[in-house]
Amino acid sequence: MHEPKLIELKTIFGTQTVNAWLLKEPEPVLIDCGEKIDENWELLQKGLAAEGLKISDLSKIIITHAHLDHMGMAGKIVAHSDATVWISEYTYDWAVNLKENLDLRERAFFEVFKETVGSPDEIGGYRVGYKELSPMWDEIPENRLQKFAMDDALNFGGMDWDVIFTPGHCINQTCFYQRENKWLISADMLMKRTPSPIIDAEIDLPFRRTKSMIQLLDSFEKLSKLPIKKAFPGHFETLENVEQIIDYQVNNILTKKEKSFDLIKGGMSDFMEIFSTMYPGRNYPPTYFMVVGFLDLLLEEGRIEAIPMGEKFEYFVKGD
Repeated sequence: MHEPKLIELKTIFGTQTVNAWLLKEPEPVLIDCGEKIDENWELLQKGLAAEGLKISDLSKIIITHAHLDHMGMAGKIVAHSDATVWISEYTYDWAVNLKENLDLRERAFFEVFKETVGSPDEIGGYRVGYKELSPMWDEIPENRLQKFAMDDALNFGGMDWDVIFTPGHCINQTCFYQRENKWLISADMLMKRTPSPIIDAEIDLPFRRTKSMIQLLDSFEKLSKLPIKKAFPGHFETLENVEQIIDYQVNNILTKKEKSFDLIKGGMSDFMEIFSTMYPGRNYPPTYFMVVGFLDLLLEEGRIEAIPMGEKFEYFVKGD
């Protein structure tokens, strides 16, 4: 069986790129598809042409999770092909009710910004609502969607792939595991850089924010039980030393959690002071979400408490 082939696309998020993975046989299938920007449309056409294909040849697009850089261009692709978009039961509503879901996600962001810093302007803002992202992200017609469940197995590339639900970086993220070859299409769950635990609205309780770092560690634990020979991530290069990468990234999270605790134990109670000490000079949303995650873990363990101080919380060792 042939490995997935990489088509590298651009993204508005920093300088990194995003990976779309192509399997040609027995029908052309694309896993993830990038943002709807002109450069990506050209890169996708060029990548397919290198394999003797056109966009109109695509049969399926399989989406790993509801982030702009992984499904924004799906609507445009189906408008230029007969492709069906395969999407999880938890991501389906994002395809058909994009405005509502983007605005719920933004509300969850601003809720936690207000709790921790009082105003999102203090970390440079992070607007992810429909107004900002809709030019690069289309809804998908319902008649072009195929929903799959979290306990399903999908067949593409002439192989069966188990659906592995891995929330943490995204509330609805799925990976796909091929048992015979021990391959994992790992989306943004497993890559060379530790995934950021992006805040989202809960699936069943959309007016409550996720505790994304807790979910992320649970998902790492789930993947650690799979024998993975090679991973095909949503960003950066393929991975073969998967067990070591999982161990390193989990240990990195736990070490920084303990550093956060030590700062609070030493008398540091203000979120921005903790944040600036943990990530000096790196005042942007992904690192912000990491610190939110460290504090969520400590709160879940009952080692610290969050006490309202005006419009925001401050953090103290429990019992002090």
